[in-house]
Amino acid sequence: MINNNNMRRLNNIISVMLGAAIALAVAGGCSGGGDESTGRTEIQADKHIVMSDGLLPQTAAGGWIEEFLERQASGLTGHPDALSYPYNTCLWNGQIKRNTDSYGCEWWRYEQTAYYSDGLLRLGYLLNNDEFVKKVTDGIEYTLANADENGRLGKWIDRRIDAMWPICVYFRVLKAYYEKTGDARVIEALHRHYLTYKLNEVETWRAIVSIEGMLWIYEKTGDKRLLEMSEKAWNSGKFTDLIPEVCENDDKMQMHGVTFCEELKLPVLLYAYTGDKRYLDLALNAQRKAERDDVLPDGVPASAEALVGSANVINSHETCDIADYTWTLGYFLMTTGEAKWADKIEKAVFNACPGAITKDFKALQYFSSVNQVIATGNSNHNDFFHGSTWMAYRPTHETECCSGNVHRIMPNYVSRMWMKQGRDTVVAALYGPSEIKLKATNGAECKIEEKTLYPFDGRIDFHFEMSRKARIPFSFRIPEWSASVSMALNGKPLKVDCKPGTFVTIDRKFHDGDRLSVSLGMEPECVQFKDQGVYFTLGPLVFSYAVPQKKTVDNAVYANMNGKVPEEPGFECWSITADGDWNYAWVGNNANEINVLRRQDTDGYPFDYGNSPVTLEIPAEKIEWCLEENRYTPEMPKADEVKALTGKTEKLELVPYGSTELRVTVFPIVKNQIIDK
Repeated sequence: MINNNNMRRLNNIISVMLGAAIALAVAGGCSGGGDESTGRTEIQADKHIVMSDGLLPQTAAGGWIEEFLERQASGLTGHPDALSYPYNTCLWNGQIKRNTDSYGCEWWRYEQTAYYSDGLLRLGYLLNNDEFVKKVTDGIEYTLANADENGRLGKWIDRRIDAMWPICVYFRVLKAYYEKTGDARVIEALHRHYLTYKLNEVETWRAIVSIEGMLWIYEKTGDKRLLEMSEKAWNSGKFTDLIPEVCENDDKMQMHGVTFCEELKLPVLLYAYTGDKRYLDLALNAQRKAERDDVLPDGVPASAEALVGSANVINSHETCDIADYTWTLGYFLMTTGEAKWADKIEKAVFNACPGAITKDFKALQYFSSVNQVIATGNSNHNDFFHGSTWMAYRPTHETECCSGNVHRIMPNYVSRMWMKQGRDTVVAALYGPSEIKLKATNGAECKIEEKTLYPFDGRIDFHFEMSRKARIPFSFRIPEWSASVSMALNGKPLKVDCKPGTFVTIDRKFHDGDRLSVSLGMEPECVQFKDQGVYFTLGPLVFSYAVPQKKTVDNAVYANMNGKVPEEPGFECWSITADGDWNYAWVGNNANEINVLRRQDTDGYPFDYGNSPVTLEIPAEKIEWCLEENRYTPEMPKADEVKALTGKTEKLELVPYGSTELRVTVFPIVKNQIIDK
């Protein structure tokens, strides 16, 4: 059920429809709204936004997503000892001691455990796991109770400016906790905390990301000092990375990848809280440049620490990038109401996310690539720490940030699957098996269950359970990739004007037992990736050749690991090498030569290898293409250098990207071949 506080948060938002898209007009002024759960009255600021999140307390996962979360809970998220330092510490419940006298800087351990805490808390809420929730709330209680005399949180952290960054991350923990509990102490503590900030602190390095929390508190309190400082800090451009000038120009961006993902949301949020379209235009231009220069076929910017770009397709990205980029794209979705942002979120979450972790959620990569044909303790093909452990599947890594951030990806996705538009409209924003419970305007209790095998199938059924009939404006997305759509209400065809890349709203009185069925047409596509090769998609899924592999436990002690080893049995470090051919090129001419193969038996976990409900079959040919120095994934061969080995065309089976550990996703093209997307 949607609580009164969440309803009142939106009482100044008036939604209107523009065709099949959703737009918003916001009434001016502020209004008061009491929170019956806390007795606190909030004075809320206007917010120029189309959709709102915060429905985590009413949302539950089902089907394969629930299985993913359960595996996450029984895997690394539920076993911090396997993650090693600093996750096997007290988290934010007091001082986190250094791992060694020389390792573990003052702020770093708090950043990483804040990532982990966010994922652990949301996972605990979704799975009703009281142990997970308590572990995080113990840290929340300590943090709230131990502000300094001025109200600044995190007083056990070194007071260098760097210490502000962990609070930026921990803000998301407090936000999730508040959305679930309505605990007014969170608002009061963060309000006092942010008022201790000086402008010169906020406008420095990643401390600029404080704007995310400052604007949220501005929304809750109406305190314009926070808005004013946020605007001044961002417009000053002193934080050096994604500054206004960089957002505005057409140059390729040069900065740390995670920093880009984190800072990209700031002009979007400034637009949301001011209505100044200049901010939105700057954010959109920065995102356009990222798509042009950096985003890989799995939907995530290439950043082997720095934004290295996608001009070389074997460039990789951090696992952190998956979490932070999709979180930021969520703000693009909410602020604009445009379906394309949901499409981009799904692409990254359904492909890059499971592709960077083992299917049992017991090991992850720090760097992952769309083409990786070896993953050992010394096979990292990136210029950054070339030959190190960073591309191996391990429970813990040299730098621990990805080992913390990986826990956020799917819980954050689920928390934004369902959104609100205005006071009444329920939005199925991101797809997958799930449900939401809410109360209609007439007081009727309602549960909407989304039954689907999506993204492996385009059929989505919405089941309505109602305590009594009630009017519910219900909005759902037509992805850009879906050229054909059919709908039925209680088995009868429903004629609705639906355009790819828009939201459709059905505004009617729903009855108990109503069934709304939406069938999204999925057709395979052959996508030319710059001048390097082609990759293949079906709906939101990217497909890869799963390289036959030999997987052995790696017990080697690597000097770069600072003595960190998994401390839980059953959590292994892996050395994975190819155990068969992978050197294939695409020899087809267009998408008509792609066969879509569907399994009748769709039981089981769809990302387990051999269990995918859908695979693709393409014509391919072996070429001269081998490991670099016998230990690194090689670069893509240039088209005029592709040399066939046999001249024999084979049928090559491709599986969903997320089903693989070793993979070829982008295939070379035979010289003079015509590609028809």
